[in-house]
Amino acid sequence: MSPTSDDHRAPERSLAEINADIRCLFARAEGRLSDAERIRHAALLGEWASAIRASVVPAA
Repeated sequence: MSPTSDDHRAPERSLAEINADIRCLFARAEGRLSDAERIRHAALLGEWASAIRASVVPAA
């Protein structure tokens, strides 16, 4: 699959912000996520992965 312009747009939030949300989610849940928290965690991981992709600089 070829990259699209959406793959390289600037993330809305920084990796640090997303990571902080993930850490807070686990801290509040004391390491055991409910079904709703698992859904939120999956969404955060998707956001984190998009931010990682956006931060990669293509080789020259």
